[in-house]
Amino acid sequence: MNGKHQLQRSLEIDAPREVVWAILADSASLPDWAPAVEAVASQVTGPEEIGSVRECRVEFAGRNGTILERCVDLASTSRIAYVVEDDSLGFNKMFADYGFTLTLDAGGPQSTTDVMDTYYTPRNVLTAAMNLFVMRRKLRRTVDALLRGLGRLAGEHARSGAAPAKEGSQVA
Repeated sequence: MNGKHQLQRSLEIDAPREVVWAILADSASLPDWAPAVEAVASQVTGPEEIGSVRECRVEFAGRNGTILERCVDLASTSRIAYVVEDDSLGFNKMFADYGFTLTLDAGGPQSTTDVMDTYYTPRNVLTAAMNLFVMRRKLRRTVDALLRGLGRLAGEHARSGAAPAKEGSQVA
């Protein structure tokens, strides 16, 4: 990641790493666990791969918009990373090199630790101050909600034995 490391959050999930990974690797499942994401249009059918691009229709802090993300790192069943290439909410105007990684560590046969790291660099003194006093707090709450949603969905899949992802599915 090119941006400055801003935030790290983690959550212990009651599901095997393979179940959590199957959800992360399927962009179509994003609206099922990411509260801010209403829909995803992916340019890749099936599991994510480096270079995959997805457009997320989102609601963030009462504002609707789109975020275009590109997968830049992928280590099967353990790590996936995205950079935000464009957005209609103004994040790219405030922050350069916005990106994030999700790393999975097996906590045991039936648990996974999910760590999310967020990177970006404020573009000027005003956005640096805004980041310090407002944005980091908002992003912390957003990331915590993402991790809880992922944990909830992975736990449901693990308990039910259901297929964790629908490969090739897309939401427009």
